[in-house]
Amino acid sequence: MQPSPYTPGEVARTVPGRFQQLADFDERLSYLVDLHRLVGRIRIDHAPRGFGKTSLLRQYQRHADARNVLTIWVTAGEDAGLIGQIAAEISRASTRWGTEARRVIRERLEGLTVRIGVPGIVGADAAVRTGHDKTPRGSREFEDLVRAVAAGNEHQGLVILIDEIQSADPDGLRTLAYAWQHLQAEGDDLPAAVFAAGLPNASDVVASAVTFSERFAYRPLPGLEPAAEELALAIPARELGVEWHRPALEAAVVAARGYPYLVQLIGDATWTAAGRPDPGATITDEHVEAGRRAMEADMEALFRARWANATRAEREFMSAMASLGDHDVRRKDIADLMGVSIESLSVPRARLIDKGFVRASTRGSLEFTIPGFAEFARRVTRE
Repeated sequence: MQPSPYTPGEVARTVPGRFQQLADFDERLSYLVDLHRLVGRIRIDHAPRGFGKTSLLRQYQRHADARNVLTIWVTAGEDAGLIGQIAAEISRASTRWGTEARRVIRERLEGLTVRIGVPGIVGADAAVRTGHDKTPRGSREFEDLVRAVAAGNEHQGLVILIDEIQSADPDGLRTLAYAWQHLQAEGDDLPAAVFAAGLPNASDVVASAVTFSERFAYRPLPGLEPAAEELALAIPARELGVEWHRPALEAAVVAARGYPYLVQLIGDATWTAAGRPDPGATITDEHVEAGRRAMEADMEALFRARWANATRAEREFMSAMASLGDHDVRRKDIADLMGVSIESLSVPRARLIDKGFVRASTRGSLEFTIPGFAEFARRVTRE
């Protein structure tokens, strides 16, 4: 019996179907390392939960590490604030550097002006509050810190990776954006970049904090194509000496419906149904059918939790949306069905997007973020 190579909800070791995103990252990484240049636009890959954003960001980190680039990883939303988190991670990384490099970084950290008390930075300050000036206090100090780190250690450059960027504090986003604007405007050769991941509302969060947003390039993550789903299922099993029977693989792809989290879930449930197979075993469509039933029980629990977390107005919105179909639904059609104006739907729509229950698909249209939720909403409405 072998443990399951599929880990629902955990960071995946591989990211099949994200070849374009990885190619884009590698091109920017080459620009940074080979030309010793600043990557001027902050990139944000965004998608609902369960689309593998963190796994993709971790893959970016592995590619950067392989080219001897210093990577600073933070998950936004801690009390220290975004800039404080980055400063703390830089402080920890610098403990492994030479004496002179550590001294320079220490000076830059101490140049930040608002005390935050981050563990590991004795007396360090980080400017994350906005003053009356257009430029937020601390952006220049943070810029100096980035410059010193990118140019002053044994690595080939600096890549800052920010997960859950929609949870970042507004002042931290402002400081980051203005610092990057200054770095690009000054035009010096500086091997540094910022890559982030977040929910679909990340662009709204950034726009509300920063009056300009051209420093951020937003890239939506699509669902997986069937070929990518097959790879995500077949490769982990093959590494353990287990093969998927072709009809079983096709049935699992149908069950997952392009949703990365469901790929992990059906893979894990099928692996368990197959008895956690030893090397040489084959996964059959009977195993997939048993796994599908177990997966549906898990999804039912997830759907009910989401439904319970919605307000009455949000449930009415989702019920109307579900009654119009399983795919893209026009906002106008939802409003007409509910007998209200499109404008009156703006608040529940925004809240449902923030919660990750629905997302904008095409212009003026919405869709549920998890396959099968529309069917659930129709059923629970009838109960």
